[in-house]
Amino acid sequence: MGSCWTGSQGQEKNCQIILQTQIKNTIISDYDLKYHKQIQFIQACTRGYLVRKRYQSLIQKIKKQKMLKKEQNHYSNELSFKDSFTFQDNKQSHKTKNQHQQVYQTKKLLKVPDYLSNRVDKILQLYTTFQYDSEEDNKFNFPIYQLDDGCIYHGQWKNGHGCGKQYWQNGTFYEGYWAFNMFDGRGRLVHSDGNIYEGEFKNDKASGEGIYYCIDGLKYIGQWENNVQNGHGMEIWHDGTTFDGEYKNGLKNGQGVFKWSDGSIYVGQLIDGNLEGIGQFKWDDGRVYEGSWKNNCMHGHGQFKWPDGRKYEGQYNNGIKEGVGQFEWPDGRLYKGEWLNNKQHGIGIYLGYNGIEKEGEWADGKLIRWTKGKVRLSIG
Repeated sequence: MGSCWTGSQGQEKNCQIILQTQIKNTIISDYDLKYHKQIQFIQACTRGYLVRKRYQSLIQKIKKQKMLKKEQNHYSNELSFKDSFTFQDNKQSHKTKNQHQQVYQTKKLLKVPDYLSNRVDKILQLYTTFQYDSEEDNKFNFPIYQLDDGCIYHGQWKNGHGCGKQYWQNGTFYEGYWAFNMFDGRGRLVHSDGNIYEGEFKNDKASGEGIYYCIDGLKYIGQWENNVQNGHGMEIWHDGTTFDGEYKNGLKNGQGVFKWSDGSIYVGQLIDGNLEGIGQFKWDDGRVYEGSWKNNCMHGHGQFKWPDGRKYEGQYNNGIKEGVGQFEWPDGRLYKGEWLNNKQHGIGIYLGYNGIEKEGEWADGKLIRWTKGKVRLSIG
């Protein structure tokens, strides 16, 4: 409307210039001049009205086309598919909602191409057949379609919902349930590298209970959230090593039990996959440490026992005795004092097997001299 209004002003100005020129050469009355101005103004307004009418008509046409397209998409029998999906890619997706709902042109096929189905069958031959919820779905009497990007879909589809199988050209394969063109509900995803996830999905991501099989023999059974282990779970390695405990953001966090194939066991706290906090470690040869850990090392106060009766209680620093600690021998001897680099170093008290207590100074594990007076040392 603004452009039409500006146009009428310009036309009226041109009219005035023409009329002023004519007045100089022609005798014209004031009434005629007023009449000509009114005619010019009416013509400008009429042109503005016609332009606005055509513009409104065009808007209505575009709206009608959009509504028709939306209705066609809603009731269309064409299949909708999503783009390739990488399960372990934790980076935020750049896909928009519209891209997830993209409609592809499809072509009906009689069978899935052998080069796709044979690879998947070879990988899944060691696993049980995926079971759908109903007997009818398990019959799997569904059509096969090829998309314009080369992907193959075999299954049912109802406006982005249903159950079915999809093959990607890079070797990725999914079978299970879909909602809004995304993995949703129970399903099994075979990655192009051969790793497999079977369990619950939500909005294209592993969420809920699920099992992850790695080609190197590792298996995880437990809870997932947004494609990472979150909650309680258990890892099993091919050599028999297991971990049973809590996960957060894909890493071991909280209480857990680690059992190694050689018989060693750790029971305690972990932070970001490392032994950290309070925990007990038992070696296969009978040694036991119970106390503080940091970054997989004994760190802080702890107690270490040997199967032959030896015992140390005191401070550790990055896995070695450092600070104040007490060491006891099976025959009753005892050293209580300062340590450095796993050896007596500094002032300490020595109690012999004969019951005599002496105070002395040590360096690098060796007695330097006996000293006079008592030194009070606290363990802890």
